[in-house]
Amino acid sequence: MVSNLSYSMRSKWTAILPLACVIWFAGTPNCLAQRKQQLGQTYREWLEHDVVYLITKDEREEFLRLPTDGAREKFIAEFWEIRNPDPGSPSNSYKDEIYRRIAFVNSRFGVGSGVEGWRTDRGRTYITLGEPQQKQVFHNSANLYPIEIWFYAGSTPSLPRAFYVMFYQREGSGDFKFYSPYLDGPDKLVTGVEAVNFTGAALKMIRDSAGPEVARISLSLIPDEPVDLNSGERSMESDVLLQKIKGWADLPENRSDIRQRRMAKESVSAHMILQGQNLDILTLPIRDSRGLTRLDYAIRLRNPSDLSLTSDDHGRYSYALEVRIRVFGPNDRLLFTQQKSVSGSIEKRKFDDFKDRPFGYQGTLPLSPGKYRLDIQFTDWSKKVAFQTQRDVVVPQPDEHGFVIPGILLFTSAEQIDDPFLRNVLPFTMGGVRFTPLAGVPPAVNPELPLQLAYQIWAPTKDAGTYRGGKIHAQYSLGRPAVPGSTQTITDDVNAEQFDASGSLVNGKRLTLESKAVGNYLLTTTIVESGSTQRAYATIGYRSLGESTPQSPWDVDEPEISKDIENGVLDQQRGLCLIAQGHTDEGRRWLRSALRLNRENDLARQALVQEYFAKNDLAAVTALYSDVGVTDKTDSQTILHIATSLQRAGDLPKAVSLLENALETRPDDLPLEAALADLYKLQGNLLRAEELDRRLRSAQKP
Repeated sequence: MVSNLSYSMRSKWTAILPLACVIWFAGTPNCLAQRKQQLGQTYREWLEHDVVYLITKDEREEFLRLPTDGAREKFIAEFWEIRNPDPGSPSNSYKDEIYRRIAFVNSRFGVGSGVEGWRTDRGRTYITLGEPQQKQVFHNSANLYPIEIWFYAGSTPSLPRAFYVMFYQREGSGDFKFYSPYLDGPDKLVTGVEAVNFTGAALKMIRDSAGPEVARISLSLIPDEPVDLNSGERSMESDVLLQKIKGWADLPENRSDIRQRRMAKESVSAHMILQGQNLDILTLPIRDSRGLTRLDYAIRLRNPSDLSLTSDDHGRYSYALEVRIRVFGPNDRLLFTQQKSVSGSIEKRKFDDFKDRPFGYQGTLPLSPGKYRLDIQFTDWSKKVAFQTQRDVVVPQPDEHGFVIPGILLFTSAEQIDDPFLRNVLPFTMGGVRFTPLAGVPPAVNPELPLQLAYQIWAPTKDAGTYRGGKIHAQYSLGRPAVPGSTQTITDDVNAEQFDASGSLVNGKRLTLESKAVGNYLLTTTIVESGSTQRAYATIGYRSLGESTPQSPWDVDEPEISKDIENGVLDQQRGLCLIAQGHTDEGRRWLRSALRLNRENDLARQALVQEYFAKNDLAAVTALYSDVGVTDKTDSQTILHIATSLQRAGDLPKAVSLLENALETRPDDLPLEAALADLYKLQGNLLRAEELDRRLRSAQKP
């Protein structure tokens, strides 16, 4: 009787549970499972196949809560759009690339694995990270199970600058699985029984069959992480890397990026991605009185109507803008982002003076010598429109033996700057003089007016007496390249004693334009030191508008430059540039300077920890931690480097405590959980380690 009653009650509750779920428990995991079952095949396949490795936990839950197919279609469209490299464009290269990757792995990795290619570890990695830059295959090496090693570099800021992913056939058959240096170990890669649980023998067999580099990779998947082939100590950092790949979509950096993109899309109703249109971008490398290089820039709207001014009840006209510049270095790796909000107002009586003039914004980037790519976005919040473009720029390296002209500036006016501090920070300021650049790219001139130009000469840093009595011969040639015989040449001498202590000299010239014809012209400035045959030159194009005078823009300066200097922001950015260009020692000095100015500068701390950790300078890493600790904003990779350094330095309890405290504020951080599980194993706390391992396995199931 009891049994029948229990069955009856179970049947009753089974019948009414879906309705109760909808009414009372909407949004809970059980209800989400119910919603998942109700998805049509198309949407279920999109969720569980197409984007299974890309969709964040928040997005997945939101998708499962959608009530209609129309809402799901809109969600899918927005999912791809916020990941579109060219927002607003009818094509989406990211989406196309993902489907190409899925097709590739299904055709390549499914054979012999027993599952579809996208479900394999190699398929997961290929879909997530794309094609590796290099691949090594060891399918028939003596004493080794089949191995593949994929190499990636500069793939994303969320991962190390360079790393390997190793796959192997466990026991020599089946699919290729992720190889974990810590959990598997070198002995799992070899076939000989004499190497079972004996790392030294396994490393020798790997070295003899595949070479020393493969043996090193079996201990660490990160090229710049120090390893000891004698002791065979394995890397916890490698397991953290694998956890990041497995939990790619929900990495804190990725989730934050998706949230920011979604917020930007909601705030800006349209993105006008017009390469080279709407915005005029002017850049000029400059060296200040301390010998430090920087890149000054002007962003100008081409048309006065491109900026919206809103009026208020007090008769004022206001604007609200945002300027974001992302700076990419070698291997197209993002170095830093400069993002500024700009707002202001104009009195009604001055409105007529501004309404017909284009708007301009001037700023500076503390770039060390090297090549960079700038991704520039100019957002008008009143119109809810963003203009975006890119520029490749070069900050030249001063020549140790000769001169360099980094660029020529055509200007309309100049003023003396007396404040020594401002002389080194105001855009387009050289030798204590601030210049107002001509409008237009190329600059537009009225040939009835003199052509005014200014430029710096960079020389080696020498004693001032070296140039005493010296002369520099300057030659200015201008004309129409397509019109033979149109070139006019003017020569001049420059007093070499004007070089400052840093080896910089500012020179200017006012040229009378002989040709009045409308068209494009080229100006070349060539200099040679008296008694020398070495030359330096620079060129700039300009266009003649005939007798019309181009409308000069009204420019505003980048806000809070002084504050950024005081808080170490510019020191941090300069340090990141130097490290990216290979000047690591000098870069670290600037990062330390940034931390001295602001102990809460997490970006500077992150870069310093990464550099010290790569050099295996554990004392420096732990000293930084003791000095400034970590904050809620400190990224997971930095915390992991610190924890690893503490563990290797012999302070395992402090390493465990660091990770436990960090996970209190970021409970879904899979790499931190993986690292903590490894530390628990080292402590002998196997119960806690197994608990975390179960959570990790559950979270990684597609």
